[in-house]
Amino acid sequence: MADGGTIAQRITDLIGSQYSTDAAYAGDLINAAINEIADMLPVDLLLKYSSTPTAVTSGTGASIEGKKVLKVIRVDANSSGIERECKELDRAQYAQARDSESIHYATVFSPVYSIDSMNAASNLDIFPDCNGSGQEGNIWTFAYIVDSTDTTAVTASTLSSTYFLPSELIHAVSLKSSVNILKAYISNQVQDEEDIELMQMITSQMQLLEKDFLSEMQRYTGKAEEVKGE
Repeated sequence: MADGGTIAQRITDLIGSQYSTDAAYAGDLINAAINEIADMLPVDLLLKYSSTPTAVTSGTGASIEGKKVLKVIRVDANSSGIERECKELDRAQYAQARDSESIHYATVFSPVYSIDSMNAASNLDIFPDCNGSGQEGNIWTFAYIVDSTDTTAVTASTLSSTYFLPSELIHAVSLKSSVNILKAYISNQVQDEEDIELMQMITSQMQLLEKDFLSEMQRYTGKAEEVKGE
């Protein structure tokens, strides 16, 4: 009996190796599973495994395209400053926070941030403006898996070291990937009017795997109703 298998090997154990040909875009469905799971996890857990934060040393902020924002901080002084957590504001609120005549004007002791998507790409701006003399900002994020990424060879170890998720999530990823793949397979076969009895068997298998996935995710969310609501 082997252990330490890849996502592809684990999916094969769950639903068979035929999945790679039956579902033309199985890789995308695996990536979608990883991203869905990341969105279900508590932010504190994602922070625990997150990569090095992006440093901000100017008023131009930083790109967060394709990323989930976890935490934003700003140092309040050039020398011996204290890290202050930034409060997220929408576009209108952020404009008020930058207005020195407003009662909502943000200071180095109450920094704020907002996500600007005016140019078809997301940029995170921090106010008061950061600088390179000590009043630095830092942005912790989770980078979503893009469609061009091949994650079939990911193991429990690389799930943590490369994709910044708990290595123990490998089973949940394999279960959710299998569910996604079976859903796609069923949809394709329904369009082709394939054997109804076979479809019922596959549907039952998918439902069992989905139940197992929800149970597995409760270990990380702690609340069954939150998992079911995804």
